[in-house]
Amino acid sequence: MNNSDLRYSTLFWFLCSNFVLSLIIGSSYLNFVPDSITFGEWAFSRLAYVSNFGLLFLVLAVPLYLLTSIIPSMLFMQIASSVVFLTFNIALFVDTIIYKLYRFHINGLVWNILVTEGSSDSVKVSTSTIVVFSIYLFLIIFSVIGTHYLLSRYIKQIRLKYSGKRLLSFLLLGFFCINLIDKPIYAHADLNNKTHITRYAKLFPLYQPLTVKRLAQQWGVDVNREFDYTLSKSNGMMNYPLNDIEMMNAKDVPNIIFITVDSWRFDMMNKEVTPNIYSFSEKAWVFNNHYSGGNSTRFGIFSMFYGIYGSYWHTILSERTEPVLMEKLRQKSYNFGIWSSADLSWPEFRKTTFIGTPNQIYDRIPGKGAKVRDLQQPILFNSWLDSVGTDNPFFAYFLLDAPHEPYSYPDEFVKFEPSVNEINYMSLDKHVDMQPFFNHYKNAVYFSDHVIGQFLQIIEKRDLFKNSIVIITSDHGAEFYEHGYWGHNSAFTKEQVMAPFILYIPSEKPKKIESLTSHLDIAPTLLELTGSSKNHKDHSFGISLLSDLTSARNYVVSSGWGESAIITDEATLVFSTETYNFNTFEIRDKDYNLLMGDRYSEFFSGKDVNEVIINMGKFLK
Repeated sequence: MNNSDLRYSTLFWFLCSNFVLSLIIGSSYLNFVPDSITFGEWAFSRLAYVSNFGLLFLVLAVPLYLLTSIIPSMLFMQIASSVVFLTFNIALFVDTIIYKLYRFHINGLVWNILVTEGSSDSVKVSTSTIVVFSIYLFLIIFSVIGTHYLLSRYIKQIRLKYSGKRLLSFLLLGFFCINLIDKPIYAHADLNNKTHITRYAKLFPLYQPLTVKRLAQQWGVDVNREFDYTLSKSNGMMNYPLNDIEMMNAKDVPNIIFITVDSWRFDMMNKEVTPNIYSFSEKAWVFNNHYSGGNSTRFGIFSMFYGIYGSYWHTILSERTEPVLMEKLRQKSYNFGIWSSADLSWPEFRKTTFIGTPNQIYDRIPGKGAKVRDLQQPILFNSWLDSVGTDNPFFAYFLLDAPHEPYSYPDEFVKFEPSVNEINYMSLDKHVDMQPFFNHYKNAVYFSDHVIGQFLQIIEKRDLFKNSIVIITSDHGAEFYEHGYWGHNSAFTKEQVMAPFILYIPSEKPKKIESLTSHLDIAPTLLELTGSSKNHKDHSFGISLLSDLTSARNYVVSSGWGESAIITDEATLVFSTETYNFNTFEIRDKDYNLLMGDRYSEFFSGKDVNEVIINMGKFLK
């Protein structure tokens, strides 16, 4: 065996042994697989488990393979591979502990609290825990280093038919091929709502699910089909709600009219921009310190209906779990009407928020652009009321899209000038004069106010204010480089996550609320108004807005695609919720200026941070 083949053979056996070691360490994830009802589900969970580590090993092994080809040194290969897989297996071991405790994988919040001075009030580690952890850590180090020691002594005695280079190539090909089996199965299950397959998307660390919805739609496949969305409460990855919600058998329950304006930010509710809404707000409750549960439509609307953190979105989607709010309203025989000028299959609200009412969704409103579709929504609402009547209570939800980029409104609504006609993203940056772009946005909001004025006229004409709850809010805000960001989904600035929130309750006197409130409070409030108990801890992190809000909370949580933020009146803590960006951990002051990360304890109590960590896994099994 020549030196080149010796290096390849050594690397081959080292990869094989570490792959087995990783499977052993990660086997604890399989303890959280729900009780399988079919052999197919059991088989896929094991296939996904092996293919996930196969993909991770492929990503790690290919660079080592190339370096072994370029650098003809056995010592270099041994050191490099030892460092890579020692780091990987230790990180994997730590992740299994975190998942066992909190039901999510290692992220920026947990990691930085563990390594930051002053975190002792958040994390208490016993001596026995340290001892047991050290023993396992020693065993991992011993296994990785010991493997290379054994290979250096006995590798020449191993006789195989193929060369080390070919064996190594076969191994890498095997890692790739197992994913060719796993990923198409997942994609098919995602298209057909097979939750016994899709639920594993968040079980294994860095698992990469394959979805082909957009491609399938181009091929003429109906991606909005909903099959078997109702799951047994005991058979999924979610444990939501923790207990059933008791509802009183009240006969006179109110109608609910819920209007969401996309991208409407908190400071755009005033006489000048939204005169109709402003006039209506003088008869309602106005919340002046209200935050969306997300900096994008997906997580903003999710937080409204579920009352839990946006970090649950991925698991809720994979499980096709219906919000408690919608389930209980269905049980009370509400008539449902859901209108949107944007397609509700992306984001996947048809498979989450509105999965229990697929036949009551109207998101194929004819016309080009929101300036046409938004105008039709009041007309459609009025016709719908004629068809269903008002003898039974109804839930009507509307999503207006005009203030979402690129902004859309008829010419007669150009009130704020100078205004651009379109947005050239190639020339857009913080040094450009933002006023024309901001006016373009304000004109779109002004148009939305006109549409909402038509809704209010219909409600008044039909005398529905006497028995209808009316909510007017936004899914998130919009920034115009006030803090160095554009639009939304990029940061947790006030411009992006603070939202106007107006709540009208029949017979309640108007008032303004300055307490810290959140979209997570909407579901508990509506449930309470329709007959639930006042205890909402089993289904929500929100607080009923009917309760005393004077000192109800110290913080709110808002979420993005891979990050979340703990927000107080004084600071914002931004942290990752995904392992792939676990180094994200930022402290921002009230003006969203970046502070030193080790100052988090000056602004956030260990009790509150620890509560957020626990909540992130509270509804997972």
